[in-house]
Amino acid sequence: MFPEKEKQESDYSVVERPDEASPLTIERKEVVTPKPVNFNAQVKSDDGKNLISTPQSSTITISLPADDAQLQSASKGKSDDSVTWWGLYWLRMIKKAIHFGWKMVSARKE
Repeated sequence: MFPEKEKQESDYSVVERPDEASPLTIERKEVVTPKPVNFNAQVKSDDGKNLISTPQSSTITISLPADDAQLQSASKGKSDDSVTWWGLYWLRMIKKAIHFGWKMVSARKE
């Protein structure tokens, strides 16, 4: 057999064997399992102190540096300007706060 010889269609055919299990088969779960809301494991340092803490009820408050109109106008600047990225960051934080139900405090100038 010469290496220049073309392979025929029979060389590319796939032989299916239904008695063997495919590694890509995924079992169907009929029951929905809930995700844990709070992280219960404790990570400790070498000294034995807890490195993380997860309070059961924590209220997150975000204080916005400017009002919505100022953030909207700041976010529409040039892409190499840091003020543009600052405005976009705070607009994303507002959307995140609305999604998670965080408390927002806006800055007031008197």
